[in-house]
Amino acid sequence: MRVSTNHRLETKRCILRFPSKMDAPGLFSAFTSEFFPRYVPLGRTESLEEVILWIEGTHRRWHNGDGYTWTAERKLDGSIVGQVTVVQMDDEPTWALAFWTHPDCWGEGFATEIAQCAIEFAFQELSATRVWAAAATWNEASIRVLEKLGMKYLGENREGYRINDKPIPTVEFAFDRS
Repeated sequence: MRVSTNHRLETKRCILRFPSKMDAPGLFSAFTSEFFPRYVPLGRTESLEEVILWIEGTHRRWHNGDGYTWTAERKLDGSIVGQVTVVQMDDEPTWALAFWTHPDCWGEGFATEIAQCAIEFAFQELSATRVWAAAATWNEASIRVLEKLGMKYLGENREGYRINDKPIPTVEFAFDRS
């Protein structure tokens, strides 16, 4: 299925929309915050040009129909609170969920809100039968979000993520349509 770039999602406090190159300064602010994790690729972002390349990558996945990233914009003031993504996995009816929020918004429930919206989109619009997600074992906040969403704990994966060819242990969760 192809989703129009004009397709917006809405939560109680946010508009989720197709990422724009105009988002680059707001995204850069998040990625370069002293609190944003440095071990993840986005946390090693050093320039606006790199952010624009990231945005262009989200556009390619969107146009290919194999991944959708939304910028979450706060309705109240238009500020960027984060992004949420669903990417098709090898098992076609399964989509992987990823999200991050600006450190300035941590602890305010935005991650849960935007992730819930993306899960609903995956099931309703993409005909997903499963939404899968993982968080680094040390990332207690993201693990709590996945639990709040009602995702089922699948277990720990010692080789979960690979960053710079080093394994990052993760905790994996899934939410099935049934």
